[in-house]
Amino acid sequence: MARLVEALNRFFGRVEILAVGLENERSAAETALAKGMPLEAREHARTILSILPDSAVGLALWADAAEDAWLDQEVVTALADLAKRVPWRADVWLRLGRAGQRVGWDGARNALERATAAPEERDAARLALLDLCDLDLATGDPARAQRWLDRIPAPLSTVPDRDAALRRAECALAHGDLDGARAAAEILGEPTAIEGRAALVLARLALAEAGAAPGASMAALPPAEVTRALDLGLRALVLDVPGAAELCASLVAASRDVLVVDRVRRVVRAAGALDEPTWAAAFAFAEGRRDDARQALARGLSAGDRAAAAALLRMAVETRDLGALDALAARAAGADTRGAAAPPLPPDLVRLRDAAAMASAGQGSQALDALDAVTGEGAAWADDMRRAIARAWIPAAEGGAGSRAATAAWSDVLRELARTAKLLDRLDLLAATETLAVERERPLRAAVVGEFNAGKSTFLNALLGEDVAPTGVLPTTATLHWVAWAPDPFARIVVRGGQDRVVPHAALKDTLRALGASGAKVARVFIYAPIERLKRVEILDTPGFNAPDPDHIAEARRAFDEAHVAIWLLDAPQAMKESERRVLSEISALGVPVQILANKADRLKPDALETVLAHVRDSLAASAITSLTPPIAFSARLSLKGRLGDEAALAASGWAEVEALFAEQIVDASDALRERALRRKAGRIAAELAQAASARAAEDREAGRRARAEAERLRASAAYLRRERRAIAAAIDKALEPARRELAADLRPIAALPEERKRTDAGVRAYVQERLVTRLSWPLSAEIARAAHAGVEAAARRVRGVDDGGGGAEEAGAAPSPRAAAHVRAVLMGMVAVHDAPDELAARPIEGVVEAAIDAFAMALSAEAEAPVPPLASAAVELRAQALRAAFEAPEAREAPAAA
Repeated sequence: MARLVEALNRFFGRVEILAVGLENERSAAETALAKGMPLEAREHARTILSILPDSAVGLALWADAAEDAWLDQEVVTALADLAKRVPWRADVWLRLGRAGQRVGWDGARNALERATAAPEERDAARLALLDLCDLDLATGDPARAQRWLDRIPAPLSTVPDRDAALRRAECALAHGDLDGARAAAEILGEPTAIEGRAALVLARLALAEAGAAPGASMAALPPAEVTRALDLGLRALVLDVPGAAELCASLVAASRDVLVVDRVRRVVRAAGALDEPTWAAAFAFAEGRRDDARQALARGLSAGDRAAAAALLRMAVETRDLGALDALAARAAGADTRGAAAPPLPPDLVRLRDAAAMASAGQGSQALDALDAVTGEGAAWADDMRRAIARAWIPAAEGGAGSRAATAAWSDVLRELARTAKLLDRLDLLAATETLAVERERPLRAAVVGEFNAGKSTFLNALLGEDVAPTGVLPTTATLHWVAWAPDPFARIVVRGGQDRVVPHAALKDTLRALGASGAKVARVFIYAPIERLKRVEILDTPGFNAPDPDHIAEARRAFDEAHVAIWLLDAPQAMKESERRVLSEISALGVPVQILANKADRLKPDALETVLAHVRDSLAASAITSLTPPIAFSARLSLKGRLGDEAALAASGWAEVEALFAEQIVDASDALRERALRRKAGRIAAELAQAASARAAEDREAGRRARAEAERLRASAAYLRRERRAIAAAIDKALEPARRELAADLRPIAALPEERKRTDAGVRAYVQERLVTRLSWPLSAEIARAAHAGVEAAARRVRGVDDGGGGAEEAGAAPSPRAAAHVRAVLMGMVAVHDAPDELAARPIEGVVEAAIDAFAMALSAEAEAPVPPLASAAVELRAQALRAAFEAPEAREAPAAA
């Protein structure tokens, strides 16, 4: 930056210095500065000031000399006095603000703000805005820092402003806005060897893009991204950029790569910082010595090193170390009196600790509620905790694969599914969840499936020991039969669009035939019987898959969703046709356990039957279809006869093996089979909810992105209007000539009135006000909006290096908002209210009023830009839904339990 005395010599003559004979002192002072002898220059400047205390040249010489001699307190004193003499000089205020920061002067920020108010000195004002942005970034206020950047004019050339882009990237990273950070980083390009701050920004961006958002674990990052981030971070570390040590220490603490750790260790050793608590802890974490790391940071904290507390906090988040977090909380509360108290934990981490305590106490739902509010540096840890809670709700099979499934925490799981379904307005999934809650209390549900005429109803009757299910019914009238326990035997026929029919078992077949003949559509048949087995297992007798009616095939497929286990009946003489393999593969893909039985064994000779069973086994293996036990051959017809009293038929039927299988693999394993089915159905609901939640969150994120972009546009427009209001006001005053001519015509009726009446008559004043606001309010608002839009668009084109001549693009989107238009109306009404002769306003230039209207318009735009955006509740809903879906999709959660 040029010396102050050189700049001021052009504006202040040396007459007074010559008059008192101090020209030699002035010349000697400038010569000493040029030779690098600031202390000698200082003496000459003080000599001048001893005779002329208010000399601007003398004060400038003193400030320049003191700055070169690193006498910052004197710099502040000299510049403070000089600023009183030349308060319009932005360069003086800028240097005063910078010197004030170096000595901790309270007025430093105010001096920088004064520097920004000199639009004629763009360079100094721009530097002051950058410094103010840096101050707010350092205090953790990126939103305010961004506002200073918005006031920096777009460069007049096509060369982008890299200093502003660097800070925009820092603000965007602080907000978690990766798109904004990427856009700013494109302007930065690859940093030079000495651009440490830019290197640090690009390192942080590389980590963020690879998935290491604030608080996320860096341990799982791709090695290439770690290497790039480390290269950039070490460059910033060597250049002593604030924040570089913290980033590199975090990388080391999370790394298990010996080469990475050793590389950083060499740099830190060269800097003589190996024994600093932060670095000692980082290397200890990297080597798995967690207790040593905590002790190193505790030593630093005990010695009053607040950086050690920040490092312990950061590494606790990075390594998911609740113990370290507890230690910090204890120190913050003053529980540890051995050293200095730690700063209080951030609110997000307090919530995270509370959630961890709730989860440990078995209060998973409450813990999830607490985690919803965790953002920022604890967000990734909170998501890990969500997933851990969901996994605890859905434990793995006891003893590993092939074991009985541990029971899920269904009350918690169903409550979470219902909550998510309500928040997403998915009433269908809410109903499905409520159905699952009822299903938990119902007996096991086994579906008997197969093609038409495979003997399914006969098998069902044999299984129950009574002739309850209709047999021999034509496939055109077949439907799903649900057989359940009741103290009295009866059947209920559900007719689509008609009244249900309740009939005794004996009348069921005839009733179904009559309904079919009348064209009525039977939706479902419920058959109730006081059979003890039905208290533990309910049976679904399905239509045949080769029935000609597609509705019946669809009904059979719906049985898969409702069943906990399927029993597939093959027609032994023609077993495992291609159509059967296809449907069996579909059942297997759904995760429904299947038991294969070959019916009508009495129609085959023993050798042929064995050949059929071998073919069935080979076909199942080739299709990757698993049966609970190897396929069994039997005769349902003989079994039913035997169950109804024919001992010979029972002995020849093969029923004993089927009965044993049903008892051991289905009835006795009913709890495990039901658990598996509930997990399958709940997992499907969870997957649909997670998909819906992600879609909702994506829509909300896009809406938020648009809202942020609009807010940035409003801020840029407001900044442009304030910065260029004089030039804009002059142009608008000319553009308003047509409206002012119309206003003059409106005011002609009162032109002949006495002057006294014009000034005092409230009715006349009200008429003038109404006419003026009507004629000028909208044109003035529209012109201001058009000017703001044109200025912002022109700046954006310059940044992009595009020159399309403007044109129609500047007209689009230029309509003023109602709020801004209201502000302009208020200015016009105020102008009439205070003017002695308001009727003369139509004939006078009103540039001053237009400037006031521009300021009011800009104020309205700023207020609109700062309107709070509601937090995105959908983000937390999405994270919870994804955690539950992941828990269901884990291989151990889907493990199929075997029979006990």
